[in-house]
Amino acid sequence: MNATSFIFFGLMLIPFIVFIVWLIKQDKKRNYLGLAVLLAAIIVAVIVAIYVDAKYMKMH
Repeated sequence: MNATSFIFFGLMLIPFIVFIVWLIKQDKKRNYLGLAVLLAAIIVAVIVAIYVDAKYMKMH
């Protein structure tokens, strides 16, 4: 991954994490199952994005 990708991840990931923390604080029942599913989806999305970016960088 190049520097632009890291900057993009940083600019998108930091506000998203802040939003998720705020969202968790709003949940009075503290449903952690939804949080676990959300975190798993985020991890999969990041892995796919890194894989696709690496594949694209090899081609060009």
